[in-house]
Amino acid sequence: MRLLKVRKMRTVASILFALFMTFAMILPAMAAEWTVSGNVESHDPTVIKEGSTWWQFYTGDYLKVKYSSDGENWNQGVPIFNGTLSWWHNYVNRSENVNEVWAPDIFYNEGRYWLYYAYSEFGTNKSLIGLMSCSSIATGDWRDDGLVIYSDSTKDYNAIDPGITKDASGNLWMSFGSFFSGIKLVKLDPATMKPESGAAIQTIATRPNVSGNPIEGAKIVYTNGYYYMFVAFDLCCKGSDSTYKIAYGRSTSITGTYFDKNGTSMLNGGGTIMEVGDSRWKGPGGQEPFWDGSKWIMVRHAYDSNNNNYPTLRIRDMYWDAEKWPSYNASSGYYKIQNRGFSSLYIDGLGATTDGANLAQWASSTSYNQQFDIINLSNRYYTLINRTTGKAIDGMGRTTAGSDAGQWSSGTSYNQQWEIIDAGGGYVKFMNRATGLYLDNGNQSGDGSIVKQYGNSTSYNLQWKLYKQ
Repeated sequence: MRLLKVRKMRTVASILFALFMTFAMILPAMAAEWTVSGNVESHDPTVIKEGSTWWQFYTGDYLKVKYSSDGENWNQGVPIFNGTLSWWHNYVNRSENVNEVWAPDIFYNEGRYWLYYAYSEFGTNKSLIGLMSCSSIATGDWRDDGLVIYSDSTKDYNAIDPGITKDASGNLWMSFGSFFSGIKLVKLDPATMKPESGAAIQTIATRPNVSGNPIEGAKIVYTNGYYYMFVAFDLCCKGSDSTYKIAYGRSTSITGTYFDKNGTSMLNGGGTIMEVGDSRWKGPGGQEPFWDGSKWIMVRHAYDSNNNNYPTLRIRDMYWDAEKWPSYNASSGYYKIQNRGFSSLYIDGLGATTDGANLAQWASSTSYNQQFDIINLSNRYYTLINRTTGKAIDGMGRTTAGSDAGQWSSGTSYNQQWEIIDAGGGYVKFMNRATGLYLDNGNQSGDGSIVKQYGNSTSYNLQWKLYKQ
């Protein structure tokens, strides 16, 4: 009887452990939607941090402002303007009694904060993009820097929805555009933060086969060796009937061409959908990917059907999958990892459950020992978790060329964090965050051979191909 009880206890313990491991491996894969509170009204938000203070600017009467100490609890600030600026009416003469200033973008450069905004007549391309700047948002020493660009019936574009990007070479660009002929891009002069004299206005995204060409709100960020463009498809500003959705593509050049995950050009209607409305949150859009200093987040608005379709600020952690596409999921799913130099071998955990066990290689099989969940940390680093054991690939803090790679219980150590670097030809390298060494086959061909670590080189031994399972 005592033996039966012991066996039952062991069985229960095994089940509980299995459940724990299941949840432990699932939890990191769940995207975290921030719990925003306080004054949550927002439409087309843009955010920035000045010191430890978060600032938010968004569409509303005279351009609305909020501030926060943590990015979650928001307080209402004072609008940027206390009335329309006289020069606006040289370009836009609104017939309706509306004081809304639209879709701003805040950008820090050379000791100043640059606030771009739009003023427009809804449904037309009688629009302008203007510019304010200050040395400190908290101080509020705003300066009117005037007109950036305008549009009217003589133009084929709509000068709203500015978005500022610094490219890999330090050049500044402004994306803009809504409906009409789509998303535009123009190079800026850093001395004025306005278009360079004679700069070409290029088209970088359009939806030629969709009535009205409903695309707008482009924001471009550079990371992972790519320029990622996020746009809003379809219709905003209709409360529960809004059909806004967030889409994206990427390019190796800021001027394009941008392609979606299916390889369709965004000049031909391409765009992978990232977020659509659900039963509560309607018409997500006004999106802005933002690096908060430690991780990527997506800031956007949606209409809350539980609160009279109130336009509401939403913030969510954002990740980059193993193939460097944006995602709301930390987990990329399970992959097999094949060596380029010795293509018969795949990284294999060998079912080892002991911390410090060696990481090995084996001929291809269907074993879960060869499958690893590649989990992004909302920055450029990843952990690789074995499907069988839940152990993470670990550099073990070893700095000597030729040292063994190991496995350890998943944690926050930099030893377990790896940058996935494009090696060309569909192959990648894995560089350890703690040591800078790379996972390497070690010039071995046998089953059970230990994965090594070496400094960077062009050797095929430290190049690997990922196969989604």
